[in-house]
Amino acid sequence: MRGLLIKDFYCLKKQLINYGFIIVGVVVISIMFVLSYNFGNIHAGFAEMVDSSQNTEADIGQIARNAMLLFMLIPIACAADLSHLFTDDENASFYKVAAAFPVSIGKRVACRFISGYLYIAIGVAVDLIMTVILSSLTNIISFGKFCGVIVTFASLILMYVSMVILLVYFLGSGKITYANVIPLLIGISVFVFANFDKVKDFMTNVNDNALYDQVTEFMFHRSYIMFIAAIIVSGVAYLASVYIAGRKRGVA
Repeated sequence: MRGLLIKDFYCLKKQLINYGFIIVGVVVISIMFVLSYNFGNIHAGFAEMVDSSQNTEADIGQIARNAMLLFMLIPIACAADLSHLFTDDENASFYKVAAAFPVSIGKRVACRFISGYLYIAIGVAVDLIMTVILSSLTNIISFGKFCGVIVTFASLILMYVSMVILLVYFLGSGKITYANVIPLLIGISVFVFANFDKVKDFMTNVNDNALYDQVTEFMFHRSYIMFIAAIIVSGVAYLASVYIAGRKRGVA
């Protein structure tokens, strides 16, 4: 299994290099944003907006929190693209030799999931480092709330990656685009259905802060629900992937 994991990360080598540049950029920009928010041009601009009654302090705080949430999302979201794992295997006809390995289908599928988990773990580690740094520089979001945001984002990406892997086994690696898009459509549909009234109000600008407040409150204080959901979705996706790989011999 270790050899398969190494092979997967070789497939992601170029992507990991680009990922490293993105992470460095996000960390630097987020620190610069916080420092400017506290002492620099952003602080002066926001203060002028409050003095001229263009925005309230609450509005300014919400804008700053939105920026911070975006910074936290990027490192984990970048880990969602595993398409190279499947396209490189297909281009190299790896499936022709995979069945000859002394590794069961279950373990081969598990390696694909573990590769995804490790990729997400890199993003989580970066976010934790950012949390320690940023929470010491600002009170926009506390350390505990930062951690809740990380758990929520990581859980969402974990569910997305698990669904993508399942759909690639089901549809075939030649339809990776569909496998990437379908989980997004499912996730958006579930969110809209579960919060239809608030989404409607948000779209019509009626009490448009209600949806934002509900989402942020959920991330800050009930992120464990997403974590539990991610474990369940990932487990079901793995078992279904093993079943499909067993039926469609040579795809794992």
